[in-house]
Amino acid sequence: MKTRFFVIIGIGGLLILIPAAFAVESFSGTSSFENVPSEVSRHFPTTFDIKLQYTVGPWGFGELAPVIEITPASAASYISLDFEPIPLYRNSVGRIPVTVTVDPVTEHEKIFLTVSFEGHTSQGISFRSGWTDSLILSLGPRDEISRQVDYEKISWGELDVKNDASIFTKNMVSRSLVQAGEQFFVVQKVDFRDDNFAANSTFSAVVGYAFDKGDKMIPFPKGENVTDAQHQEFAEDQRKLNNEFYQNSKFAKSFEFKVTTEKPFLVKSPFVLQDPGKYTHQFYKKLKNSTTVLESNMGGTTVVEKFSKVLSGTECKNENHRMLIKHDYSTVVCVTGDTARTLMERGWSLGK
Repeated sequence: MKTRFFVIIGIGGLLILIPAAFAVESFSGTSSFENVPSEVSRHFPTTFDIKLQYTVGPWGFGELAPVIEITPASAASYISLDFEPIPLYRNSVGRIPVTVTVDPVTEHEKIFLTVSFEGHTSQGISFRSGWTDSLILSLGPRDEISRQVDYEKISWGELDVKNDASIFTKNMVSRSLVQAGEQFFVVQKVDFRDDNFAANSTFSAVVGYAFDKGDKMIPFPKGENVTDAQHQEFAEDQRKLNNEFYQNSKFAKSFEFKVTTEKPFLVKSPFVLQDPGKYTHQFYKKLKNSTTVLESNMGGTTVVEKFSKVLSGTECKNENHRMLIKHDYSTVVCVTGDTARTLMERGWSLGK
């Protein structure tokens, strides 16, 4: 469930009028901020984490979320804070990623956040934290072009990445569908093979990714009458696509690293695709001074306007239902087989 920030202005007097029957119970704990940027970009979403633990309160919360007040109040209309509530049990540690989006026109140079927490148990009982925390964020200059941190290096083995590259949510959950306008992450393995390097050498290598609207994949030749020449043509077209796709794509990023085969690592980079639709993606690796891509993973990415509450991750909550995507990529539904056939006749497509 997506949650917008709460702006609290001048409610002190109203609290006196609330009957005791509606009082919210309190819980106690601690919180802190992690991965706080030195500057928040005015042009790109920026993410930091709230780390929290509570020691006195109910056994567990089904949903626990921050309640954030922005000071000065005049800045609130220019700042968007997005996060998702998390489940949390007493004495365990939780982290809530918060994405900050700033309207570039704001004249404010700093904002002050006051953070408390609100939790709801599975019985529907509401609790409010007995403590608050605070954070000062500096906003980047108006004329910045791209001063955000484009990537983060992650130690090998710290995150389970089954393929050479995968798309993850802010909570580091693997995802094949992404939501338009929301921040996701590409996580790539930087593990070049021995045969790409001289013995005991360190090379400058490049890893990168690219997205482009539409299905740009080259179909593999099939059929009883396919010739060797057609297979060779396919192989040449595929080689050309691997080497040129990222150069011609509308949305692409690459990063240069000094790498050795003995010390692989992961690299995590944020991306946002604004328009729903079908995209072709490429995750690739190459040596810096080479025009040839050594490794390339190409496939399709589906971007939908919004996720449905009937989904759990990218699967239907009801395992007997089928997931369908509307032809304009505005809606994802889970329906019975009969309904699925009817919708597919109207142009809907299978989600997976």
